[in-house]
Amino acid sequence: MKIKHLPLIIGALTVLFLSSFIALYPNGAPAAVTGSPGDGSDCTQCHGGTATTVAGWITSNIPASGYVPGQTYQITATNSITGSGKYGFEVSPQNAAGSQLGTLAVGSGTKLVGGTKYITHSNATSSLKTWTFNWTAPAAGTGDVTFYGSFARSHPGPVRLSTLVVNEQTATLPAAAGPITGPSSVCSGNSFNYSVGSINGATSYTWSVPTGATISSGQGTTSITVNFSASASSGNVSVYGSNTAGNGTPSSLPVTVSSAPSQPSAIAGTATPCTGTTQSYAVTNVSGVTYTWTVPSGSSISSGQGTNSITVAVGSNSGSVTAVPSNSCGNGTSVSKALTVSSIPSAAATPTGPDQVDIRTTSSSSYATTGAAGATSYVWDLSPANAGSISGTSTSATVTWDGAFMGDASISVKSVNACGDGTWSLVKMTHVINTTGVNVIDVSKVRVYPNPSYGHFTLELNGDKETALLLIMDASGKEVYKATVNDKGLNSLDLSLETGVYIMMINEETRVLKQKLFIQ
Repeated sequence: MKIKHLPLIIGALTVLFLSSFIALYPNGAPAAVTGSPGDGSDCTQCHGGTATTVAGWITSNIPASGYVPGQTYQITATNSITGSGKYGFEVSPQNAAGSQLGTLAVGSGTKLVGGTKYITHSNATSSLKTWTFNWTAPAAGTGDVTFYGSFARSHPGPVRLSTLVVNEQTATLPAAAGPITGPSSVCSGNSFNYSVGSINGATSYTWSVPTGATISSGQGTTSITVNFSASASSGNVSVYGSNTAGNGTPSSLPVTVSSAPSQPSAIAGTATPCTGTTQSYAVTNVSGVTYTWTVPSGSSISSGQGTNSITVAVGSNSGSVTAVPSNSCGNGTSVSKALTVSSIPSAAATPTGPDQVDIRTTSSSSYATTGAAGATSYVWDLSPANAGSISGTSTSATVTWDGAFMGDASISVKSVNACGDGTWSLVKMTHVINTTGVNVIDVSKVRVYPNPSYGHFTLELNGDKETALLLIMDASGKEVYKATVNDKGLNSLDLSLETGVYIMMINEETRVLKQKLFIQ
């Protein structure tokens, strides 16, 4: 009976034994189970069965040309066993004798065992079947490196062995890049060519350009075309050669990027110059910028062309003064200032006003002129000065007569504006008399005949002066005739006047003789 149940007992013990191994390593395999010649064992000691060799379960980013000593690469281990359960792995880089080659560094879900020689899962799960970690290649001269890996599924589960062999890269880096040929000063908005001599050992060329610049053609070759946009900055144009061993030492050319100048500041200077004057106009100076100026037709630039400040001889035409900035990269946006050119005003018209004034009855008189083109005000003049005073700054003025003055007074006016004074007008003459205290002789002392007449009169005077001033006014007081007559004796008058009544006045300095004239 006991012998009959022996197989069952042995089977149960086996299951218990194998399950105990799983319980011993839930967080990673023990060291030295990669199946490498140096390890001499694999995961079958825990999971049972026979290990099967598969290809491609260990991959890397190491180039086909091989690893470069001292470089760090990414290694990926993938457990492709199917079915349910928990999955794990162990990988180690070794030579045929089992010595560790290079240095392992843990990644997510991994840990190191056996010092740093082995890397395994840190926690077996049913979902995680791919692990990634880093490896730093060993020193030069190491030669080929084999990554040995063992992959398993929880008991009972199959075991798979996979390897990855990488060789040491024997190629050398390209030589250092030589000098770059091309302009070191450029203007934005344009394209320029740059080149470098062939680099020994290079199979391709990598160029870089300043911010805002782009390589429009030639990347990967010894010659490129670079477009410098309007926003491009100064910086380096650089290139290095590459091959399977890596990148060579780069060469750089510093490039200064310039652009056409910006619009100048507002033009300083008067906007309302006067014809014939000299004026200055200027903008804020910018180093390296030349300024080209234009002025209205008829004006000319006396000095300063090409600079930020000019002197202008102002002509008679209005228009604009304009400055165009330029440098080695071209013209910038211009700035202009509108000019309204003025000139001195035209002459004022001859004043109008009374021809004769008797200051006994009239202490002041008004005079006027028509407006002069361009005038903003007027200056009036009364001569002689002892005739009185004149006031007014517009087209009208008032004369206040001096009570002691008698004789002829002249009134003239000139127009004025910001550019100067116009010429004086023609003179308006006013005869000033003063009958205050004067002996006005009775008309019986004056003989005029025939009266009335058709304009032909004989005037007989018996004064004590050689001559006297004869004035004839119409009914409104307007002077219509003026002459110097013989104060003693006969005078013949031939008057071409309209029919009507007129007043004749004879001024003998100390007396005034008055007489009515009637013309038929």
